[in-house]
Amino acid sequence: MESVLIMGGSDFIGKSLAKYFIKHRHKVDVLTTGRVDYEGVNRHFSCNRRNLSELEKALRDNEYTYIYDMTAFLKSEIQDLFKFVNRDTLKKYIVLSSPAVYKNSQKYVTEDCEKEVNPAWGQYGIEKAQAERYIIESDIPYIIIRPAHIYGPENNLYRETYFFDRIREGKAIPVPSDRNEPVVNQFIYIDDFVRVLYSLIKNDRTREAYNVSTPQRITWKKLIETCGEVVGKEPIIKYVDSDKIKIKERSYFPFKNTSCVLEIEKLIDHGLYIPNIMLEKGIRKTYEWYIKNKPKMDDKEMVEVDQVLKIV
Repeated sequence: MESVLIMGGSDFIGKSLAKYFIKHRHKVDVLTTGRVDYEGVNRHFSCNRRNLSELEKALRDNEYTYIYDMTAFLKSEIQDLFKFVNRDTLKKYIVLSSPAVYKNSQKYVTEDCEKEVNPAWGQYGIEKAQAERYIIESDIPYIIIRPAHIYGPENNLYRETYFFDRIREGKAIPVPSDRNEPVVNQFIYIDDFVRVLYSLIKNDRTREAYNVSTPQRITWKKLIETCGEVVGKEPIIKYVDSDKIKIKERSYFPFKNTSCVLEIEKLIDHGLYIPNIMLEKGIRKTYEWYIKNKPKMDDKEMVEVDQVLKIV
């Protein structure tokens, strides 16, 4: 049986991926600092990947066919991982990266588009690009994944749940106003994203990077209005001129206020799973989970919501 190691497995993406592999009868180990609250894991390594002695103890003498790295942020974390990975049996190392590596653009970006420091993402984008560069220049049999905004049940980021909360409570939602042109983004529902990741074991391609998204181009207004349609209540949107009030947008809004539209022709051409859950359906499924589970969440960066609403 092919063995799978998932770096992560407690939070949103890693947990969903592990459960999907288990459902399809794969031997799955997870390495995470968090707890594992679902059944079927072969081994749970409770390990901080930045602690090299813990990492070596977890990986020593183990062999994996596929490694899905959902928690790598730094080049050094990948370097350290491969000090202990047995390369003899490894077919693919799949690493979660980000569109933050791309130059800021309103146009569709392909996997080979220009990479440069994106002011909206700052250090995060720089570090993701450095990690990618290290992998590409190595002899690792890699697959790099650059997804659009991932959403769905159990999302640990306070995004769609934030909109549900505000809409249900009749509270206004401050939204950065467009500057020269509308901010447009894309989204992918967690089940679709996991299926894309799983489909990577169905072919022999390595040393590739893939954009992953549904094709819809979504404005913040469209996203929030879709949440309102699902809740059954019209959202109160208050547009904010961030330049005028001199308050950072991320301190009152749950997303970076920058456009990113991904071309996914390569994913299609290479025979991977094609995402097909559009925004309205995905938000509706997320809201069903929200109503059932009543999550209590916050975002430690969003500290100026009330202050902004007093100004606008």
